[in-house]
Amino acid sequence: MGQQHNSSDGAVNSPESIRVRFRFIAGLLIIAGVVLGGRFFYIQVLQRDHYLSAARRIYTKKQTVTGQRGEIFDRNGNLLVANSPRLNVACSPYHVQKDEDRRRLAWILSQHFPEKSYAEYYRRLDRYRYVTGSDGKFVKRRNQYFLVKRNASLEKVQLLKKSLAPTGKKDKRLNLLRVVSFSPGVVRTYPKGRMLANLLGYVDIENDTIKPRNGLEMRFNQAMTPERKRNVYERTPAGHPISFADNKIFEPANGKDIYLTILEPIQAILEEELNTLVKEWQPEGAFAAIADPRTGEILAIAQRPTFDPGDRSTYKDQGAVRMRYAQDLYEPGSLAKPFTVLYALERKIVTPEDRINCEKGLWREKKLTDVSSYDMLTVSDVIKKSSNIGTAKIAVMLGKEGVYHALTRFGFHSRSGLPFPAEQKGFFLPPGRWDSLAITRIPIGYSFSTTLLQLLRAYCGLANNGKMPYLKLIHGIRDPETGNMELVPHKGFQETGADPVQLYKLIDMMVSVTARDGTARRAAIPGFQVAGKTGTSRKNIEALKDPVTGKIIRKSGYARDQYYTSFAGFVPAHEPRLVMVITVDNPKGGKGGGAVAAPVFKRTMERALRYLYVQPTEPFPEPAVGRP
Repeated sequence: MGQQHNSSDGAVNSPESIRVRFRFIAGLLIIAGVVLGGRFFYIQVLQRDHYLSAARRIYTKKQTVTGQRGEIFDRNGNLLVANSPRLNVACSPYHVQKDEDRRRLAWILSQHFPEKSYAEYYRRLDRYRYVTGSDGKFVKRRNQYFLVKRNASLEKVQLLKKSLAPTGKKDKRLNLLRVVSFSPGVVRTYPKGRMLANLLGYVDIENDTIKPRNGLEMRFNQAMTPERKRNVYERTPAGHPISFADNKIFEPANGKDIYLTILEPIQAILEEELNTLVKEWQPEGAFAAIADPRTGEILAIAQRPTFDPGDRSTYKDQGAVRMRYAQDLYEPGSLAKPFTVLYALERKIVTPEDRINCEKGLWREKKLTDVSSYDMLTVSDVIKKSSNIGTAKIAVMLGKEGVYHALTRFGFHSRSGLPFPAEQKGFFLPPGRWDSLAITRIPIGYSFSTTLLQLLRAYCGLANNGKMPYLKLIHGIRDPETGNMELVPHKGFQETGADPVQLYKLIDMMVSVTARDGTARRAAIPGFQVAGKTGTSRKNIEALKDPVTGKIIRKSGYARDQYYTSFAGFVPAHEPRLVMVITVDNPKGGKGGGAVAAPVFKRTMERALRYLYVQPTEPFPEPAVGRP
């Protein structure tokens, strides 16, 4: 029996059986090798591009990067519009698997960013979302991204991170920091608050892109917009770029900075004085501007009401947002009178000493009145007392074409040269379309409309010996990469053809306006001769109908109780450094420009002259001495 067993073992372990088993195993290995080799060939050769792309998606990062938007400065480099760093907070709801973690995250977010309620955060943190497919049916997708807060402050993000972090090693709950991400952001800030808000404008954010809405933000958007680049780099598991890989990493160029001709100290003075005006007279609006007549450079410009570009709740009033000094049209009233009188002096139609019959305040033939009852006034006194009848009679002697030329040569019905696409030209009919009364209304500032900027430019022309500058607001554009400043050239001057001798005489008349017996004695500045002109014009209102019956409740025409009151002037009178125009819309309790607008001119100019170190040109009046 034992012999038979040995014989069986020998058969199993015989050389032949070993060879069979070896061949079988070898065959299996060959087949496996062929299969694996074929699979490797399929993956490495035939499907190489597919799997390489899949791998690159894992370890390759694509990131769009943007430079900083250009900032805005005043003439001396004081920052007016800036970029402040922020962080965008987002999370991946799909990776919050447990409902208790989802509730905890929703509660934390609602505490730090209460713009949304806990219930809203809880809903937005659902692991899945439903989208409309190509067939119009709802398709269930993973909720991989939820933007929690755009442009959160760095302080708020730090507090949020503390709340999200585990409380200690024994905290076995989900580390919420793993599902919340933070990316760089930036927000446009306005360090000076409401100062120059209408001029600067503001921006919105749409799809991570800045969208300018008005003002200089819109006008110079192309120059201030930075480069956008797409970085592509291989990264480590921690997300850091691999230095020796074939990376494409760019540093996008920042947008260009804009430097204005504005001088912040003078701007601050103007803003403060407008605030005082509003408090005293409670008008519906007020707007003013100051310029250097030698260059046309705007040194300050402001309006009320205004808005806070950092507070979106103040954007609702479009009357506060729009640039009223460029867009509001109104009849200038008596501010137009000097231009007609000047041309009459040049044409030798009148002299300053000629006397005009002012009809004792009522010219029945032309249905025209004066505020006061004047009999005979010299041409100088016509300006000094602001006589409508006297100016109209001079205009009749000058003729339609003469009046039209007298006004249009000083830029009325022309844009000022400032970079405001929405600036209005105004309404001004050619002489061939004037009615019988227009020759007496247009020279006193009625029957045509203008803007404050047109008036400012026209008075710069008077102050600058008849050479009317195009207004200038942009001093230069600076490249932050190189530091080079490209100065914006001045557009030059428009020659009015005014006779310097007659213009000198007119300025003397305008100086008398601010004398003790003039209409603007409150505009006088001790130590300086001030040339100026008051203006008051009633508003031309549209007819008002009853919305139910359609009957006319109020006829169209000039309102008795609604008006604009203005003052325009320059100082020193014969060597002017500053020109200012201010218009007040419907002040409560006072009509005349001498009472409402002239004091604002005086206070503003006094402070601005001190800032510019302009020396007095006249002796100061001696203080009154009382009786013992």
